[in-house]
Amino acid sequence: MSVDPSATGRLTAAPTGSTVPSTSNSATPARSVPSTSNTGTPTRPGTAPSGTTPNPGSNTNLPPNNDIIITERIMSNTSWPANLQLDLAKSNWEEWSFQLHIQTDCLGFTKWLRGTLPHPNMVTHPKAHDIWETNDCSLHAFIFGHISLSDYNAVESLATSHLIFKELHLCHEKLGPHMQLLLIKQTLDYRYDPDAPLHCGADKILALHTKITKMGTINFDQLKIIFLINAFGDKFDTIQSSILTVMDSPSFNANTILHCFNQEDSISHACAA
Repeated sequence: MSVDPSATGRLTAAPTGSTVPSTSNSATPARSVPSTSNTGTPTRPGTAPSGTTPNPGSNTNLPPNNDIIITERIMSNTSWPANLQLDLAKSNWEEWSFQLHIQTDCLGFTKWLRGTLPHPNMVTHPKAHDIWETNDCSLHAFIFGHISLSDYNAVESLATSHLIFKELHLCHEKLGPHMQLLLIKQTLDYRYDPDAPLHCGADKILALHTKITKMGTINFDQLKIIFLINAFGDKFDTIQSSILTVMDSPSFNANTILHCFNQEDSISHACAA
């Protein structure tokens, strides 16, 4: 059946992809427009205006801002060098602290050692509080197991691993006369390794010499102290440690060592009797 063109207002079908202006008689097509906030500012799709509830599908896995999550850890010593124990007599702070930093970094105790993780409040975060204390206890027990008795006596009353490490640092890294004497003793005790190139041993000796000379000149009174201490060798650990712990005193001198000897001899004679 034919259609009278006049019945269609002489309109022809629009080509695909083109647009046709709407007429007053036709219904306006629905368009998607950006929503606006109360201020009239358009918002992007998927976001909520100010004062409204956001899309329930967004940020659902984020914890509250005041949440504290701490994992319980154990400070183990499986890779700790068997013969490495912090000792003033051995002047081995650099090696000891280096190994401790490696262990804490590997096992996740770095923040406890450095003191950068605050102790959670017992009332507001009781679980995190208990785990923090358990982890700190594990770390300072590990430290206690790898220091000398004299060092333990100096730090065992401190409350946290960070304070313990800080105090040990102060005791072992003071670049005063006592440390200079210890380095000289360490140099005198050094022996070349028959299984290693001699130049490696020489490099170590020269490095110690450089460190010693940077601390200043040495007088004959200091040499007297060096001679008295060096004669201990690897024996008399108890009295040697007690002497080394008081070397930082301004009044320390060779007579202090001789006084310790007299006390030790008196104790020995009393025990023998």
